[in-house]
Amino acid sequence: MNPLLITAILVGLVTVSTVIGLMWRGAQGRVRRSNGETIVSSQALGVDLPLSDITLLQFSSPLCAPCRATHVVLNSIAGQREGVEHVEIDLSERPELASEFRIAQTPTTFILDRDGVVRARIGGALKRDAVIAEIDSILVTA
Repeated sequence: MNPLLITAILVGLVTVSTVIGLMWRGAQGRVRRSNGETIVSSQALGVDLPLSDITLLQFSSPLCAPCRATHVVLNSIAGQREGVEHVEIDLSERPELASEFRIAQTPTTFILDRDGVVRARIGGALKRDAVIAEIDSILVTA
């Protein structure tokens, strides 16, 4: 086989892999606002959701390192903000929730309002400042 062709194929593969990796990395931790159509209830989750202004609902799995970091951040935010609670669901114990709520990765975090409406969703490791900004945005419009 021609060495020039091999080199071109390798460079092409590296380029495509890099672009895909950068796109995936850019999507991690990004807050996506919801259209308000999804409502999460205590009955659907099998746990009691707190009656708070904002609930940070985290879906995790046991072997997920970013899940532990996300847990720490969300617990910290909930501890510092009045009316904000953090609830964590282990998807290994409730795998049917992944398909019900279209969860493709862990951690996935839903930001719920008082009525259980999903106002925002974050896939992957989150950014603390982005979560706080989204909470403030929801509280201002409530």
